[in-house]
Amino acid sequence: MKTVYLALAATALCVAGSAQAASTSYNSTPADGWFYGNGNDYSPANTAVLTTDDNDQLYLRFHKTFAVAPASSGNVYSFALGTDPMSFDWGIDNNAGASITALLTLKNLGTGQTFSYDPFFVGNDNSNGAGSSQNSFRLNWAPIGFNPGVNDTYRVTLDVSGLAGGPQSLSIDAKLGAGVPEPATWAMMIGGFGFVGGALRSRRRATVRFA
Repeated sequence: MKTVYLALAATALCVAGSAQAASTSYNSTPADGWFYGNGNDYSPANTAVLTTDDNDQLYLRFHKTFAVAPASSGNVYSFALGTDPMSFDWGIDNNAGASITALLTLKNLGTGQTFSYDPFFVGNDNSNGAGSSQNSFRLNWAPIGFNPGVNDTYRVTLDVSGLAGGPQSLSIDAKLGAGVPEPATWAMMIGGFGFVGGALRSRRRATVRFA
């Protein structure tokens, strides 16, 4: 019986491994370039590109609408306060021609507001006829409280199921101004404030006054 459980566990690990086999490169260019619309296939493409072992690709980038995308730091694109309107480009290269489904999710990290939509819904994608689909979307089209004048961070996540190598997910962030600190950063800040407060209290207790 133990042998059966071990075999099942090994099989599950193999399946999970094949679904997760992918590498992500930043400030890169998708294999099929950017063919949607006009003037979008510029260089450098500054795109986050996830590539599977089967050479399928998911890719995303943020930019000011009608402007080229800036280089990112990892998956984070930084913009000055007041940058508006803002867009992201998305793309999927389905080389195997598998029957896939996809979901794009936008999140305001400052408020927690989210909005999701199907990128394959009629009119939402442009295809090159060879398995690749692309398009763009503006942050102010989604009900997530986008405000270009406030320090905040916005995240877009592309989830795709049905690819030859299993489901894949790719996320990028757009940081306006100082952005929104990650939870670990908040913890460090709070801890730092506590340390400073404790030091000040100790210093006050150690003060000696002479008449």
